[in-house]
Amino acid sequence: MKRKLLLSIALGLIILVIALKYYTDYVSNSAVKDYEKKYVAEFNDTHLADIESKNNLIPKIKERLINKFDKELYDSIIKVGSYQNSLIYSIIVSNKWDYSEASLNVFMGLTGLNKENSSTDLPQIDFLDEETRQMALHYLEKASNKENPNAKYILGKYYLQGKYVPKNVTLGNSLLQEAKKLSGGILE
Repeated sequence: MKRKLLLSIALGLIILVIALKYYTDYVSNSAVKDYEKKYVAEFNDTHLADIESKNNLIPKIKERLINKFDKELYDSIIKVGSYQNSLIYSIIVSNKWDYSEASLNVFMGLTGLNKENSSTDLPQIDFLDEETRQMALHYLEKASNKENPNAKYILGKYYLQGKYVPKNVTLGNSLLQEAKKLSGGILE
């Protein structure tokens, strides 16, 4: 009798776990679809409605990103593209408009050239040649100096490890504390 009861409970738990897994997958997929609908459609409808041909594309982007800095257009390009595909825009916006997100996106675009970095919160840049590594670090520091919490977090970790920058525990801990404060405690 006890054995049947235990088996029934175990079977019930297994069914519950499977049901929760399918429910979680469903909710997750729905959220991704809603996000894509909202932002990809918004990008296509709102920001590129006036760009009807490829001949018109470059002058419009130049006007809106380089001459005037349309932050919404830049953010939309980043949302629908990869860091690598928007790298040139990020470099231009970072250099001309000193936008911290663009500076971090340059760093992320360079680190993203190694697929192993796609699933880590602390990108490794050993695979880059020395000049490109220094360029990546320059943009990371630039974003950190403009109070970007993600850049402060990554740079702080590098200083603590002495990786890519001289080891400096005090500076590393300070950057991590600033990142935590700027992110509302999300980055620890």
